[in-house]
Amino acid sequence: MGLALFAEGPTDYRFLPPVLRRATEELCLRNARTTVEIGDVLNLHAPQDYRDADLATQIVEAAKAANGAYNILFIHTDGSGDPKAAYDQRVQPAKERIASELSSQLKRTVGVVPVREMEAWTLVDGDALRDAFGTVLDDEALGIPLRPREVESILDPKQTLNQTYARIVGTKQRRRRTAADFFDAIGERVQLTRLRQVPAFGRFEQELRTALVELSYLSEETP
Repeated sequence: MGLALFAEGPTDYRFLPPVLRRATEELCLRNARTTVEIGDVLNLHAPQDYRDADLATQIVEAAKAANGAYNILFIHTDGSGDPKAAYDQRVQPAKERIASELSSQLKRTVGVVPVREMEAWTLVDGDALRDAFGTVLDDEALGIPLRPREVESILDPKQTLNQTYARIVGTKQRRRRTAADFFDAIGERVQLTRLRQVPAFGRFEQELRTALVELSYLSEETP
């Protein structure tokens, strides 16, 4: 099965691909009809001629350029406090056009919409942060919520993550590397069981599960 991602910014392409791949793998391991081979997530970008086009067109043209290389296209956009509006305005138009213009029974699109910013999802698992950053500070010392679902109430997740990183390395070292440099490592380590306690991630995974059922990878739509 081929997976692809169209994301908002360069750092999103660091954290999200391993998380999306692992979430898909786990769903298939639990309830696939047969063995499913899943490769790395293909990162999609708007073709040069469409960089100034509206977002839906950028996504559609990127999807066309990679047509045949994926079965599921993840479309990421940050919710900025209103994830439903973000989905309706920035995911749904592209989803409808892809279904119309790239008509195929072999592909689906899935929205990935954190409530505010993707960085909130990096804060759900203290063990993943400790392993990636190389620290023994506990969750309280790191300044992260004790309950995963509480990350959605953080008004500025990016700032919170940067403050967490600063507590570990200090200001001087932070100039050389940033928290974003560790997104790949966090994405590989974060526990999906903790991410599932975040409502926005739960909505994403439900949509992914539905797509896998429609593509006949999963035998039935079960949790």
